Amino acid sequence: MKKSGLCLAALFLAACANPPEERAPLGAAAIDAPANCAPPSSFGGFLFWMEPPAVPPGASLVLQPWFTPQPGVMEPVPGACLEGVAIAGPATLEADGRTVKINADADPGAAVQVEGKVGDASLSGRILVYLAEAQPLVGKWAQAEEACTQAGAEPVRELIFHPDGTFALTWTPFEVYKDYWGTYTFEDGTLTLIPDGGNHIPSDASFSGKVELDSDALKLSPSVFGSPARGSACAAPFAR
Repeated sequence: MKKSGLCLAALFLAACANPPEERAPLGAAAIDAPANCAPPSSFGGFLFWMEPPAVPPGASLVLQPWFTPQPGVMEPVPGACLEGVAIAGPATLEADGRTVKINADADPGAAVQVEGKVGDASLSGRILVYLAEAQPLVGKWAQAEEACTQAGAEPVRELIFHPDGTFALTWTPFEVYKDYWGTYTFEDGTLTLIPDGGNHIPSDASFSGKVELDSDALKLSPSVFGSPARGSACAAPFAR
């Protein structure tokens, strides 16, 4: 009798016990949670990039929105926050609404205008098309820091050539600062810089001269781009 009572008590407790909880798979909450698209700061704004990207015909580029609370500082924004993307130019927008596919027959120097929204904020930018064979200078170049400092000179840390024929040169990049900028031509091995604005346009620069270009190495006389505001110009080659 005593044994039967114990069995009944055990059965009663088992019947009253809470059923096991159904647990969500680890990480599911993070996956299903809506993206936080609110601006992380009351200052600043949304953008796609600081410098327009240069891509060859037929290439694809996934749009990534960023938030900049101040010049030179960029914080990534969840891709799901980007909506209402529209493009104009020799490209198509893929089904995901974020991937831009450049037309295979797009002309070098062409531009694709991109627009989109993050919440109520609008952002826009350009994608530039280029062919390395036709525009071999396109890209971001810099002189080696060590080679220049050993010679007691100041290196050019940013020399940017865009496919649309524009350039910018900076000895000491800081946020969006640039020393000078303008347009350029490159024909028969001669580079010609045509400044049309700047914070420091060297008075001793010739802005034109022969260059040696070997894949990702660029050699040109410092007399072409001139001297920095402080220090002397460096003769070291540029690398991309």
